[in-house]
Amino acid sequence: MEEAKPRSKLYVLEPLVRKLPEIEVPKRRVSFKERFLWTGVVLAIFFVMAAVPLYGMIRGPSEFFGYLRYVLASHAGTIVELGIGPIVTAGIIMQLLVGSKIIGLNLREPEDRALFTGVQKIAAIVMAVFQASMFVFGGWYGGRAELGLGRMLFLILQLVFGSVILIYLDELVSKYGFGSGISLFIAGGVAAEIFWRAFTPIGPEYGAVPNLIRAFIPGSPVSIHDAFFTTTNSMMGVLAMLMVFFIVVYIENLRVEIPLAYGRFGGVRGRYPIKFMYTSVIPVILAMTLFANLRILAMLMEGRGYPFLGTVGGGGVPATGFVSFLSPPEGIGAVMAEPLRAAVYLAILAVTCIGFAWLWVQMTGMGPRDVAEQLYESGLSIPGFRRDVRVMGWVLGRYINTVTILSGVFIAVVACLADFTGALGSGTGILLTVGIIYGLYEEIARERVSEMFPAMRRLFGE
Repeated sequence: MEEAKPRSKLYVLEPLVRKLPEIEVPKRRVSFKERFLWTGVVLAIFFVMAAVPLYGMIRGPSEFFGYLRYVLASHAGTIVELGIGPIVTAGIIMQLLVGSKIIGLNLREPEDRALFTGVQKIAAIVMAVFQASMFVFGGWYGGRAELGLGRMLFLILQLVFGSVILIYLDELVSKYGFGSGISLFIAGGVAAEIFWRAFTPIGPEYGAVPNLIRAFIPGSPVSIHDAFFTTTNSMMGVLAMLMVFFIVVYIENLRVEIPLAYGRFGGVRGRYPIKFMYTSVIPVILAMTLFANLRILAMLMEGRGYPFLGTVGGGGVPATGFVSFLSPPEGIGAVMAEPLRAAVYLAILAVTCIGFAWLWVQMTGMGPRDVAEQLYESGLSIPGFRRDVRVMGWVLGRYINTVTILSGVFIAVVACLADFTGALGSGTGILLTVGIIYGLYEEIARERVSEMFPAMRRLFGE
């Protein structure tokens, strides 16, 4: 008899997990129209929440996260100021614990997977409480003496409430909509920001297109130059945005195809595609979440007299120390003025993205060994090589390990290039948005095909 595997210590939290509210898994297939409707409803709710101000602030709202607000779907001075930060941070922690086998969960087992999801939800709420407390007690909304304990607790409660609603909206989208709520919030926020900065006709900071039209009316070379390079919403930012868009769309279609043979049917041949963007935009989201947490920690430590991570100046902009290298100089002029900061930021982002890409592949069943086991169990083999999991893993590793590293470097370089040229919505935000929208397009197209031709659902694994 096989020995029963010891249960994870996390099962002590199972009673608490069972008491948490949960979005019920649909018992029938959700139609295309319903998915589309739920996705739109969730996005509308998010935009409404992004307009609900925090009650009780002494100081006016200002952007603490800076350009990171696009990645975190954060809106200053509102109940979603923390954005998706607590959700992603909790996800990073839980994935690290599972990947390192510290908590002893096997995500292939339904029971363990359900516990993992529930504990991750609890961890996200705990992170929301922690981050909200650091914001409030760190003096971001006013001094402790000005606010008083009651108002400070009420501010924390509002921020945590906003984060909890986002947790359940994310769960609702994943079960009844398209993609994930996290991706939807990022893409929606960045798209709205880009549209506003490109076309707003309201001054004093007109959109890039109205600025260009206003520059062409007098026809002055100086005003045209300013419209392209020196205004806040410049046409250079629009061109950089379009550049990133076309680069990412092109790279999304690059892939390596490994030949396969299906032994059960006389060696029928097929191909296993490995995309160049193997980890998609996940490493950038994780890297930016890490940078945001370091910025929050730096603010808290600075307030307690321990600025070992550096100092955060007015408007949440890192001023000195290590955290000052975690935000890029935006615009060509800023890069020319601070070339060292630009180079260090690029190096840090590239290394961080490579690290997170590698961890993500190893911890989510996308590694060479995991893929080899999936192909082996399906009766597939690689022509010219012995049908053995170890051999297949070695062959796949030559491709998967390479594209994992290259994709991490690539997304870091593209994000930095767009930031350095002053792209609207930040380079990282555009990179994420394009990748997310492209993935949503593929999912919607696949769902539409399966809706029109039910027999195709088997090919999609439904």
